[in-house]
Amino acid sequence: MGKLLILSVPDYEEHILDKIMELIADEPEFIHLAPSLPQSALSFPGLEIRLKEQTVYCNSTLIALTYHEFAVLTYLARHPGWVFSAHQIYEAIWHKDGEHCGTAVASVIGQIRRKLTPDTPKGGYIRTVLGSGYKFNSSPF
Repeated sequence: MGKLLILSVPDYEEHILDKIMELIADEPEFIHLAPSLPQSALSFPGLEIRLKEQTVYCNSTLIALTYHEFAVLTYLARHPGWVFSAHQIYEAIWHKDGEHCGTAVASVIGQIRRKLTPDTPKGGYIRTVLGSGYKFNSSPF
């Protein structure tokens, strides 16, 4: 019976994984299942989110976002159309209990909307789902 190895390294130490894969790549009897490389960008009409650089371009213009703004936008954009409650977003981004998230999520989403689509009355890329939460809409208009 063979051995199974599951290895996870943080993005900033990906070079370790690269070295390991180089060493075992030429072994003829070694079977390795490697997931596809993580996306380096999320692209939508008029919007590009560069994940590794942590930058956002809206209509080819660099948009300055805070850490929480970038994290919330990315969290929603990874799942277009999915509805997340403010509690779910807060727990995922702030890593704290979402029961007392107050207006933190609404405030950050308001800032993202003002920065990305200030002239769009329906909210642009992030839509409010009444009574449920927020969702990312890949077509902002």
